[in-house]
Amino acid sequence: MAVAPSQHLLNTIESQPALVERLLADKHPVADAAARLRGARRVYLVGTGTSYHGAQIGEHLFRSAGIDALAMPAFEFAQYGPALDDDDALVAISHRGVKQFTAAALDGFRERSKRWVVITGEGSPLQGAGALTTAPQEQSAVHTASHVGTMVRLAQLAVAIARSIGHGVPLWEATLPLLPETVAAGVSARNRCEDAIADLDLSLPSHFLGGGPAWATASEGALKLREAAHVQAEGHQLENFLHGPLISVEARQTAFVMAEPGPGLDRTVEIGRALTTIATNVVVVGSAADQLDGPHASIAIHRLPEVLAPIANVVPLQWVAYLASIERGVNADAFREDEPAYAHAIKSLQL
Repeated sequence: MAVAPSQHLLNTIESQPALVERLLADKHPVADAAARLRGARRVYLVGTGTSYHGAQIGEHLFRSAGIDALAMPAFEFAQYGPALDDDDALVAISHRGVKQFTAAALDGFRERSKRWVVITGEGSPLQGAGALTTAPQEQSAVHTASHVGTMVRLAQLAVAIARSIGHGVPLWEATLPLLPETVAAGVSARNRCEDAIADLDLSLPSHFLGGGPAWATASEGALKLREAAHVQAEGHQLENFLHGPLISVEARQTAFVMAEPGPGLDRTVEIGRALTTIATNVVVVGSAADQLDGPHASIAIHRLPEVLAPIANVVPLQWVAYLASIERGVNADAFREDEPAYAHAIKSLQL
């Protein structure tokens, strides 16, 4: 039986609360992974695309747990990587387990050290010792649950490493049990997301802004909208947005602004005010959405600590991408491989 356009994406978004609950209960593999990284001076986290956004969140999670960590795109690490010390460690992130430069980064590191872990999807070729699995392989080309699962695994791993080296657990560890219900609240927010974008023209360029952990959320939101609806969208680091990109933004375009309590909130409020002044449609996502004046719409679904907020805030952005694909008549699941020119271009590349 034929599957409706974007149906796999819809099903996967809706599956995420159960996935988070299952991963939180699956603790033994996390302890094994943490043991492999014990004694590391610094942990590098690498990935490509959505997996790199997960690595960025992992950097913040690890650092908040007292672990020196640095996220890098897998291509940069493999081709232009840092000088490594014997006590460095690597966390490689790849849902399908076949990305060229993530594999190259991992292969190169494995030649010199056993202090590595890979976070990957079920059924990926990267299995066995050192593999920490997340979600079943996604049938949609627009990956959602695997990203949420990766962030949950990274949070678990940060806690386990901190505990194993005597740092004690980070304060946010006590809120991990709230994640399933929080992600469920995000899934239940579909109608709110639909209302938020109902009268917006997302065929115009859109902008996603965030600072700190929310920078990765902004980048992920832009990527999902591009992949799902085939429109122009940019993810911006909050402060960098002021230094050039702001002057290219036009009235009637949309800016999705991530807003969480933390060091970046005051600047977020200022930038939101500037965007409203030039008649940009501002949609605020996050638990501090009520701090911004006069947005077009706001979506707040949780009260998690800032470093865990990306796990919640990405879900409304997934809905935006899905809803935009339906509005535009695009099959988000296909990665445009149903169009001959794009199919040929994609098949000519080793991803």
